[in-house]
Amino acid sequence: MKKVVQFFCVLVILPITIKANENKVATDNVYEGMLIKSIHVTKFPYGRNGKDFDKDKYPDLYARLFEGTKKMGKSNVVKNCRKGRIPILAGGKMPFRMERNKTYYIQILDHDSDKGVGSNRDEEVSSRIPIKLSTLISRQGTKKSYLIQDPRYKDVAFIIMVEHVDGLTASGNKAYIKHVKSIDQKYVPPKNKVLEGCGPVAATMLMGYWHTEKGYKIMNPKDRFNGTKHPTETILEFRKKANTKAWGNQEQSATRKMEMKDALGFFASRANRQSYGKPPLKVDMMWSIRRWDQKKQRLKKELREGSPVILLLKKMPPCLKGKWVNASKVVADHYIVAVGFSDTKKEYYVMPGWAERNKSASSGPQVHKSENSAHCKCSYSEIANSDPSLIWLKR
Repeated sequence: MKKVVQFFCVLVILPITIKANENKVATDNVYEGMLIKSIHVTKFPYGRNGKDFDKDKYPDLYARLFEGTKKMGKSNVVKNCRKGRIPILAGGKMPFRMERNKTYYIQILDHDSDKGVGSNRDEEVSSRIPIKLSTLISRQGTKKSYLIQDPRYKDVAFIIMVEHVDGLTASGNKAYIKHVKSIDQKYVPPKNKVLEGCGPVAATMLMGYWHTEKGYKIMNPKDRFNGTKHPTETILEFRKKANTKAWGNQEQSATRKMEMKDALGFFASRANRQSYGKPPLKVDMMWSIRRWDQKKQRLKKELREGSPVILLLKKMPPCLKGKWVNASKVVADHYIVAVGFSDTKKEYYVMPGWAERNKSASSGPQVHKSENSAHCKCSYSEIANSDPSLIWLKR
């Protein structure tokens, strides 16, 4: 945001047996986290100690996830599981992110859905099995899946389907995504009288991350984007697709949010065609009219899962004012990019699109401070009061 705004953004040790059942991806990468996408239960009993888990004999299986002794959530329930068929536990808390140096636990249980029996409890099918990313990698290297065998109950085994991620630290109450390049608005050639706009700049920050860190060919090839220099061609192309324009004699540019979403969809579709073998990218949105508690939970979920999120702020929060903005002249919306949050500190880590250096990118919560216009932080209440819409890419 540069001047007066008129419309939109004018301006442990594992006591288990672990076997790899897929080819190695890499053995020398140092990953900061792992995403458990699903759990495939390959071996399980119908009961234990002479007693069936369910009255109908076939157990209703689900996975519970722990960080230390703290319950972190659970998967969906797969009903009437029979041997010869592999129940796939997903949904719920999954995809579930693990940080490198923490110990987590997975336990398979039978969901007791019998009604009218108040003493019934979900029964343990497996023991509480410890999982630690650093131990997995040091023993078996980096793989796409691991076969976990229960050390206590020999009749239980399951495969965890995983994705190793770097540039991200995440747990239940915090997340931070690294390597999102800071981008500022430049003037649009050839007349250099209109600024590129906060919408195209925020969208390009998002796309640049998916391009450099996830390998999707989403940026304009003329930029030869590697996370450093200003991606002029991508921003200009996005402006056309999003119908971004200046109004009157203003140098500021406006982007309507539905056209913002559609333009991101165009780039995602092109990336899907050009990125062979990768899961498809898609764009999603939550409108500002949704309740904030719903938007807050979705924002945290996407950040935990490694997806930076664009926020379209209806009101400029105090955290983004001060020396950059004359509060009396801010009368419209602004697009920013959220890269992290902390429940402990009750703050979001954001990139407002007001500064750029060749090698300036999100690198950790410590760079988000008031005197850094490329990386700012805002309190939970400040973002809540700005009534944002959310727009993001994910796979």
